Amino acid sequence: MRRALARPFYGWWVVLAGSVSHGTIASSFTFTFGQYLRQLQAGLGWSVAAISAVFSISQLAQGLISPVQGALIDRYGPRTVSRAGFILLAASFLLLSITHHFWVFVIAVLGLSLGAGLSSFLTVNTAIARWFRRRRALAMGMGSVGQGVGGAIAPIVAWSIVTHGWRPTAFGTGLAILLIGVPLAQLLRGRPEDYGMRPDGDAAPVEGQAAKPGTVDTDHDFTVREALADRSFWLVSIGHALALVAVFAVMVHIVNHLSGSLGWKETTAQGLFSVVTLTSILGQVGGGWLGDRMSKTRLAAFCMVGHGSAMLIFAIAQSTPLIVGAAMVHGLAWGVRGPLMMAIRADFYGRRSFGTIMGYSNIIVMMGPLAGPAIAGALYDVRGDYRLAFLVVAGIAAAGTATFVLARKPPLPARLRNPYP
Repeated sequence: MRRALARPFYGWWVVLAGSVSHGTIASSFTFTFGQYLRQLQAGLGWSVAAISAVFSISQLAQGLISPVQGALIDRYGPRTVSRAGFILLAASFLLLSITHHFWVFVIAVLGLSLGAGLSSFLTVNTAIARWFRRRRALAMGMGSVGQGVGGAIAPIVAWSIVTHGWRPTAFGTGLAILLIGVPLAQLLRGRPEDYGMRPDGDAAPVEGQAAKPGTVDTDHDFTVREALADRSFWLVSIGHALALVAVFAVMVHIVNHLSGSLGWKETTAQGLFSVVTLTSILGQVGGGWLGDRMSKTRLAAFCMVGHGSAMLIFAIAQSTPLIVGAAMVHGLAWGVRGPLMMAIRADFYGRRSFGTIMGYSNIIVMMGPLAGPAIAGALYDVRGDYRLAFLVVAGIAAAGTATFVLARKPPLPARLRNPYP
């Protein structure tokens, strides 16, 4: 008689759902808003500065509500929060498709940013952190692969915006998100213990029998207050923000740098960003595998060196091979570091209040996406090129190395060290 095939651990379905969620957000909004910006400016006559300001304000709003989002995840579970996010995201795309007035556009973009935030990064990674412990970094890395895939798909959405118009594309995107996102949210179950399972699919130890090495429950759940009082909470949050200064400076300005300062064709310059996103996929999987086998903070520090080195090359390089090499280094650093950011916090502070703790951390982290494009844009306006801008961003990334070098797993709070006073 053949043995029945073992069912895969449900946590990997959570990873798959998270990866597709990330890809959906990246391809429909994160990497295509710039194309919407160009079409809105041309079609409705609004200034680029006004449209960009709305986007920046929406990103700030997303960061400010993160503590509330985290608390909702911890209380109601990632499934409920993700479902609400996808519904809001879809409704906002539908609203965008019929926008004629600027105030309606403001409401639509706020809804897009909040919906994207509720349905992806914090919600997805909180779910993955709960379902994995020993393989947490690998699971988060595989869950992040969708971001790179979404970046590769984004040119198709951009082609639709240019070819068919931004209104039909936004309307179709809203309908597609309803059909894809809401079913995906159903896969984001809360905690394995609620379904008679344990993290990583480990079997519960038999009474009186020692557990196998590596399967012992090692989570020590900090309260939100205890996490906020820990120095490493601030170091990792600041380091994460400094990394995103480099990521978003490249995301917003690299095409303009290559096509404006170096004379590349715009389509070729856009293709270089595809090199960044595709290379990041290798980093996400490889970095997740490495993160479960070595110090996550040291690996993150090494990635900050990679970000800084890539920005330095972007600032001074003229030859195509050097620029492509810098794009690959930046993509690998981004990919490896990304899943480690969440895994480090889960390792340090446990699973119980992870969503709320990450919500407070996100207020700091969101300063990176706001500052990176602004710093690079301001220095470009002053100098007329990106040389100084990218050198400054390289220095910021290098400074971020120190935050991860100094971060340490915190000692247990007194109440956990002395459970029986």
